[in-house]
Amino acid sequence: MILGKAFGKYLRDELGIDSLKVTRLKKVFKTGYLQSIAINMLIYNYGLLKKEEKGWIVSEEEKVKILAGNGEAKTNYVTSKGGEIKIKEEIVPLEPQFIIDLGLFKEHTEEEKISLLEQIKLTLVTIRHYLSDLNLKLFNKPEFFSLEVKNKVYTINQIPKEKTIVLNPYGDIIANESIILNSKFFIIGGIVDKGRRYKNATTLLAKKYGYDDLPQVKITLRGSIVGVPDRINKIVEIVLNTITGSSLEDAIILSQSNADKLNRLVTEINKMNELNLEKARELASWLKVDQRILNFALRKSKFKNQSISS
Repeated sequence: MILGKAFGKYLRDELGIDSLKVTRLKKVFKTGYLQSIAINMLIYNYGLLKKEEKGWIVSEEEKVKILAGNGEAKTNYVTSKGGEIKIKEEIVPLEPQFIIDLGLFKEHTEEEKISLLEQIKLTLVTIRHYLSDLNLKLFNKPEFFSLEVKNKVYTINQIPKEKTIVLNPYGDIIANESIILNSKFFIIGGIVDKGRRYKNATTLLAKKYGYDDLPQVKITLRGSIVGVPDRINKIVEIVLNTITGSSLEDAIILSQSNADKLNRLVTEINKMNELNLEKARELASWLKVDQRILNFALRKSKFKNQSISS
């Protein structure tokens, strides 16, 4: 999306290309054809081949017509593995940067290590919907650590201090749109703590590696961290959706799993002295959950014997 816009401007303004045909790509992302083509160029050696082709106009992005299939519209450019026209890395957006600190990786159990690796791989996929691998960095990466997929994710040895915040669920600063939009670097603890062994693990990492002087920012949903996704890929998704125009609250709700929504709904219902069905429905609407999840929340709440009819 963000990368796709920069790529579209590059095609149109620097190369004079206002149409192209898309053939099979290695990876396709829901955020657009240009975003998908740019990632395939950066990571999988795709390019544009100068060749007259026909197809249907399936989309227009950044004033560039996208053709596919067998149609009558004409273009002189087609995506191709090894195509000679590539994206220039100089036009690839490098802000924001997400930094995952793996300083506690060796302390994880094998199960936790597998889960953490999966979260980081999902984080890379999430970032590729908006930006590129160049927007993800690993700090304190163990020598043996590998993402196991083709990538351009680099390791850093020092934490930048300018326009940097630590996303810490127990931080003393509450995140808002302004903080997110005015930050360049987002540090996230590479932690999966299934056994609840680490108290305030992100704070521990910050102190251990000398960046505890940076703002410790927690993402909350109407004043509470209950129901705020804690998986690394979801945290990154929240930030990216906020950067691209969503309110922080909407970005959180969009990224919630059903389990996150259920957890928050039960918590809010349990705050009631008496069950208020209208209020419960309002909460369900706010969290964008259906009747089934609402009834499930009631069965898990202190009002176990009550349900809401449709």
